[in-house]
Amino acid sequence: MSMLLILNLFFMMLMLFSSSKHFLNFLIYMEFMVVSILFYMIMFKLNMWFFLVYMVYSVCESVLGLSLLVSMNFEYGHEKIYLINLC
Repeated sequence: MSMLLILNLFFMMLMLFSSSKHFLNFLIYMEFMVVSILFYMIMFKLNMWFFLVYMVYSVCESVLGLSLLVSMNFEYGHEKIYLINLC
């Protein structure tokens, strides 16, 4: 089962680095990686405090990503925000 999770994380990393088209796809792949790591932590029954800290960081990361998406949408006026044009 752990090999399946590791392959899942590797596949998500590959999809994350190959999706340079839209910012929303990037955020979705990042959240799927967060959920995969969360399942990995649940499967190995890690410490509850570490689990709580990880959940707080993942929620803060998702809120920051969505607020960045909304602010860029207001600034540029369309939903097709390219990762290449972020600089």
